[in-house]
Amino acid sequence: MLAELRITPLAPEADFARHVATVVEVLAETRLHYQVHAMGTTLEGELEEILDLVRRCHSALRKHANRVLIELSIDDRAGKEGELVRSMERLREFAHGAPLERLLEHRAS
Repeated sequence: MLAELRITPLAPEADFARHVATVVEVLAETRLHYQVHAMGTTLEGELEEILDLVRRCHSALRKHANRVLIELSIDDRAGKEGELVRSMERLREFAHGAPLERLLEHRAS
């Protein structure tokens, strides 16, 4: 099962990157496969494991923000494991060498 998690602190004083780093620390403690990207995190695992991880991420973030928005999308496809890696491999195959990302280099001022 794949899930897309977006968890956002809603506080005027929120340092967004610092709060996301708090969530990444929780992710690092899990045995689930995950991939953090600019707009959220993709997770792979069983439903109960995913929901438990979402609860832990929420709990960790609520310690620093008095309001948290959680968006969770789940793709429950029976009998499929390794979809996180497999879907990216298939996309690379069909993209015929086209890059899947183009990132600007950050330059210190």
